[in-house]
Amino acid sequence: MISVAKILPVSEVNGPGKRCVVWVQGCPKRCPGCWNPEFLSFEKSTNTVSAKELVTMISKATHGFHDIEGVTFSGGEPFAYAEGLTEVAQLLRKQNLTIMSYSGFTVEEIRTKGNFYVSLLEALDILVDGEYKRELNVNRLWRSSANQRVLFLTDRYIAYQAHIDEEYRELEFTLNTNQITTTGFPEISILKNLTNHRE
Repeated sequence: MISVAKILPVSEVNGPGKRCVVWVQGCPKRCPGCWNPEFLSFEKSTNTVSAKELVTMISKATHGFHDIEGVTFSGGEPFAYAEGLTEVAQLLRKQNLTIMSYSGFTVEEIRTKGNFYVSLLEALDILVDGEYKRELNVNRLWRSSANQRVLFLTDRYIAYQAHIDEEYRELEFTLNTNQITTTGFPEISILKNLTNHRE
């Protein structure tokens, strides 16, 4: 089973192209300055679903959006749900969607953690690995600290490899009738201003 914190139907800052983003609820790590502290606690989960149910939720969320080319797993820690998300990834691949995931674990750590972790790794096109380290904050493609790596696990997006160390900061706002979703990789000063304004 997978605890889902949030689904964003379409984003252009959480990986290549237009992507649906799935944030899972719960993370075993506590990185200082985490961008998504509300998704850290496993106990806050109110939406626990099966892999097939999550695929249905993704299909419903993206219905009507054109040119969605993939799904990005974020969190929380996606590899905390490695078994379920492996099945999700395999089902989505049958729909010709690409799969990207963030993880606070390094790829080396993932490979030592057992079959389900490795199975999810093998189902990905891209992995962004490593803990967020506030003191190493950088402006780079799809990541926020210098220790994190963008790992291309298939050839699907290999053309991006030449650009992973270029400066890159994008902030995306999505509005619906009930809320505003902010995602992307803002400067820390901008994030603080947004937080202060919200409070």
